[in-house]
Amino acid sequence: MLPSFFYLWGMIKEFFFRVLRFIGVLGVIYISMVFYLALTERQKAFPRAITHKEANEAISGKAKGISCTLEDGTLLGGWMMGNGTAPILLYYPDAEEDAAQFLAEVGEHPNFTLVSFNYRGGGNNKGTPSQETFESDANQIAQCAAQVNESGFAYIAGRGIGAILAAKQGLIPAYNKTPLLFIDPVFSIADAISSKYGFLYPKFLIRADVSIEPDQLKNLEQRASIIYDQSQFELRTNENSVSLVTSRKILRKGNPLKEVFSNLSK
Repeated sequence: MLPSFFYLWGMIKEFFFRVLRFIGVLGVIYISMVFYLALTERQKAFPRAITHKEANEAISGKAKGISCTLEDGTLLGGWMMGNGTAPILLYYPDAEEDAAQFLAEVGEHPNFTLVSFNYRGGGNNKGTPSQETFESDANQIAQCAAQVNESGFAYIAGRGIGAILAAKQGLIPAYNKTPLLFIDPVFSIADAISSKYGFLYPKFLIRADVSIEPDQLKNLEQRASIIYDQSQFELRTNENSVSLVTSRKILRKGNPLKEVFSNLSK
């Protein structure tokens, strides 16, 4: 009986140590992944948009190239589409979105002059996007957009994390009466990163803190409209509905943005 006992005990110990080794390997992999994500957080939080060839081809001959020179001399390229005299709809793109994609999606609109710029480092723009420049660049983009014509802003809009910048503009006294338009909005970059990577990169480790607070959203909800593709962002839709109770909500259910925008009035 004793040999059998020691044999069984040896097998149990061997299995136990194998489990510990396996857990150790997983731990090393996990720590390495967290370390890598921490090192590359800036690229995750403020990614560079790659020029979208098809979108640029789609708006060729319809949109006019424009530029915005920032205070540090960085030149941002952008587009305007429309007759040039209608009120301006300024659009802040999502992360990794070429500004041309929005114009290609929406097309020419009789009621608006569509204006959008690629961010620092995005598209053909030079520079490195960062938290230090993200909001100040957005403020200067709005100032450049306002110079397109003298008709003023019909809407300030943003998609994804671009909604943060649109909302930030809505808090500035110069635009505190301008209607806002949020498309599948994300109101916290940290939440966006945490949602994407989950337990691989816990939220408490994320240093990027660009966001709109719930009390700030409350100040904007009366003049904000939200366009949701609930089939893709059902959880996000429900979370934002808590903060933007009285805002107009448009569920596009996978329908093209062009169709939704055709129903927007001045």
